[in-house]
Amino acid sequence: MLKFFRKIRLKLLQENKVTRYLAYAAGEIFLVVIGILIALQVNTWNEERKSNNESIKLMQEINSEFSDNRIVLKERIADLENANSYVRTVLGFINTDQDEFQKTNMDSIISKSLKYGNYNPANSSIKELISSGRLKLVRDPSLKKNLFKWLQLLEDADEDFKNQDMQATTLLIPYLYKNIAMQNLNTYNNLSVDSKSALFNGDYHKVFKDLEFENLYQGKLFWNTEMLNHYKSLDTLALEIIHQTK
Repeated sequence: MLKFFRKIRLKLLQENKVTRYLAYAAGEIFLVVIGILIALQVNTWNEERKSNNESIKLMQEINSEFSDNRIVLKERIADLENANSYVRTVLGFINTDQDEFQKTNMDSIISKSLKYGNYNPANSSIKELISSGRLKLVRDPSLKKNLFKWLQLLEDADEDFKNQDMQATTLLIPYLYKNIAMQNLNTYNNLSVDSKSALFNGDYHKVFKDLEFENLYQGKLFWNTEMLNHYKSLDTLALEIIHQTK
C-alpha cells in the first residue's frame, strides 16, 4: 500500500503538479493519522474488554468466597447464641437454694456454657486484590468500601475473641479447676470420659454463692455478646457484598 502511494507522489512531482502533490500528501498524512487513531481505539477497546473480563471473574471469586464464608459465619453465630443461653442459665442459678441444684444437670450446663470459637474466614480474594494493586477492578465504590469495612470488622471480632480467650484461660478455667471437677464436665465434651470424679460430690451450692464466680460468668457473657454483635454485623455485611457481586 505504501509503495502504491509513493508511486502516485512521484508521478505528480514528475508532472510538476505541486499543488495536487501537496494536497495528496496532506490527504495521505490524514489517512495515516486516522489509521493510528483507529488502531489506538481498537487497542483501548481490547484493554477495556480484558479489564471487564478480569473484573467479572474477580466478582465471581469474591461472591463465591463470601458465600462460603457466610456458611461458616452463621455456624459461629449459632454456636455463640447457644453458648450464651447456657451462660444465662448459669447466671440464673446464682444464689439459688441448694435443693434446686439436685433437679438440674449442672455439669452439662457449665460444660456447654464454656464453648466459644474464633472466626477465620478465607480472604484470599481481598488480600490478593490489595497486594497486587488490582483494586481498580472493583468498579463499585460502595463495594470497595465494604471490602475494607469487612477487614476492619474482622479485626474487631478477633480482638473480642482474644479478650474472651484471655478471660477464659487466665481467670474462669483456673477458678473451675479449683472449685469443681473438670472430669465431670468432660463427660459432655466428646472426650470419651464415661465416669465422674470421685473427689467432687456435685455440690455446686457453694460455687453459686461466690461473687467471684458470678463476676467471671458476667465477664464471659459480656465478651460472648461482643463477639456475637460483631459476627452479626459481619453477616449483614457479607450478605450485602454477595448481592453487590452478583
